[in-house]
Amino acid sequence: MSITAFARRSAYAAVPLAALSAALAFSASTPAAAQRALFTEETAGAFWAPTHECAEGGPVQGTLLVQTTRLFESPDRDDANPTVRVQFLAVCPDGRSFSWAAGSLPATLTSTEDLRSVTASGAGVARDNLGGTHQISFDVAWTGVGPLEVDRPAPGSMRKEREATATGQVIFDGEAIVDGPNNHPTREAPFIRVDTER
Repeated sequence: MSITAFARRSAYAAVPLAALSAALAFSASTPAAAQRALFTEETAGAFWAPTHECAEGGPVQGTLLVQTTRLFESPDRDDANPTVRVQFLAVCPDGRSFSWAAGSLPATLTSTEDLRSVTASGAGVARDNLGGTHQISFDVAWTGVGPLEVDRPAPGSMRKEREATATGQVIFDGEAIVDGPNNHPTREAPFIRVDTER
């Protein structure tokens, strides 16, 4: 066999070998590439019914929500900056409303992996619908009481949720407007929830 023919045959053999090597390299890296990060959102929420004194018409029942949020993406296993939303609404007999909210207050959160408990505490400034600002603080604990419910609404996503009880204190301008268990008669029961999605 001439040197030229040998070189040509070697070149033909190299092409399938190179293609096979590339395919093997791709198939080896595909699972890692396809493995997307896991995004996790943990939430606990509860409603109370504090009394609001209207300028005209006397006291009315208000609605107060305290809801935690912890967000993180793998490989992280915790949120370095968890937050709590605290908001209030009352509608007076004359139709006028008073509301205030603190959308994402820095908070200290602790929780268990099995959705058995969450605690949240912190403080900050809330703004009302009349242009005022107010100092608020909160210290609330959730305890899971219901069975763990699991839902998979779409491929790669999952929700775990447990009904809970909640108790705690919310201070508004130096006055405790909530001090005890959740007590809103019509809003959903307290919950602890974890949503994950790839």
